[in-house]
Amino acid sequence: MKQNRAQQNKNSAYILRTPAPEDEKDSSNQFAARSKTSANYWQQGKRLFRFNRKNAEGVQVQDADYSCQISHGGRRVQFQLHTPNKAAAASKAATIYRDVVGKGWEEAIRIHKPKSVPKIVSLPEATVGSLINASMRLSSARAETMDAYAKALRRITAGVFEISEGKKYDAFKGGRTAWLEKIDGKPLSELTPASVLSWRNRYMKKARTQEERGRAAVTVNSLIRNAKSLISKKIRRFIEQEMILPSPLFFEGVSAEAEPSLRYRSKINAEEILKAAQTELAESDPEAFKLLLLTLICGLRRSEADTLLWRQFNFEKGLLIIEDTEHKRLKSKDSAGDIDLEPELCTLFQRLKGGTKSVFVLESPKGIRIKTETRKSRGYRCNETHHRVLLWLRNHGVTGMRPMHTLRKEIGSVIASRDGIWKASRYLRHSDIRITSKLYADKKIPVTAGFGTLLSSSADKNVDSDPDDKSKGRPQSVEKFSSDGMK
Repeated sequence: MKQNRAQQNKNSAYILRTPAPEDEKDSSNQFAARSKTSANYWQQGKRLFRFNRKNAEGVQVQDADYSCQISHGGRRVQFQLHTPNKAAAASKAATIYRDVVGKGWEEAIRIHKPKSVPKIVSLPEATVGSLINASMRLSSARAETMDAYAKALRRITAGVFEISEGKKYDAFKGGRTAWLEKIDGKPLSELTPASVLSWRNRYMKKARTQEERGRAAVTVNSLIRNAKSLISKKIRRFIEQEMILPSPLFFEGVSAEAEPSLRYRSKINAEEILKAAQTELAESDPEAFKLLLLTLICGLRRSEADTLLWRQFNFEKGLLIIEDTEHKRLKSKDSAGDIDLEPELCTLFQRLKGGTKSVFVLESPKGIRIKTETRKSRGYRCNETHHRVLLWLRNHGVTGMRPMHTLRKEIGSVIASRDGIWKASRYLRHSDIRITSKLYADKKIPVTAGFGTLLSSSADKNVDSDPDDKSKGRPQSVEKFSSDGMK
């Protein structure tokens, strides 16, 4: 035991007396050369470099200052070290690497590469007015369409905050300006889904009759749908670059009211109206007669008829070409199309055109502004003619809120029952056949099962008339069934 212990002491003394190998003498320097946290590491090889780039004259030049490339955690970023001294550059590179490891990439970039960090801009909170202005600028929709969307949002806002609309139409004494400032200044965050739902319910409760409730449902649904369109998917991300939109938005989670059936029920006789118009309007008021022909027979919308140009008629081919013009932008691309005209109608319009020098089919009074493409609100250049036709139609039994649009519905209903729903849809230039089916497909011709002739013999066999007989007028088969049933 003592001998083993003595041998161990001798070995230990030998190890202590033996000098270290040459490759271990400078182990600290070797560690520094392998560690990215040390300046020695960055001085090795080509870990520091100078960029080659073209100057303003297009000549290839080399940067005076060193740069480095830091890699960590699967990410690689280049840094300019802003010094031509290699030792100083290596020290900076080591410092950057230590910050990347210890503080994270984002903080290291913020410290050592501040120009590459995007500036944080404080966006304003969205208001009703700022949203409307941004949507007007960013949307490619028609000006009158966007104006309708803006009016819908302002009307909802006025209803939610119970802002009186008394001065809304005071355009000359500053009332409208003050009203708009009050509406547009409301923060969009205060227009919550709950407040919109409360306004909708108050609006619906004001309706007393079934007809009023149906109109109210259509109104609130239309207002919410139009206001919602100000933040369409196409432009929402651009709006969010300019302002902070609240979450949730005012329309989210607000369900639509159940609307009454919108199926058109014909209450007029198109032939009688056309005959009366030929007698009463053709000679005495040709402008009103032309407008009635365009809306009833051609099925044009009022705005389409109002800005229709003579060049859109092709009398040789019997066509009326509906397309975008310098005076009218159509509702949608599907609103464009060709309408086939009967020879008699072509001849009539040629006669009505006569020797007129106007480019428009409907002539407007002198002094009326012709160009309408820049107008925001819906208006008509031949407004007086429209009023005369509306009055004439109401006097001839075409009632309702929009008598002229009723003419368009009537011709759609006539064509649908005669030629089918598809042809009616194309004639009216609807974007989707479901619109035609929902609104305009009225049954003009009675549709029955077709078995009536098989029952004629039973229907004709009536019991003899007797004033005191309670079975008077009933078929024998029915009488027999009733008497059998009593037994």
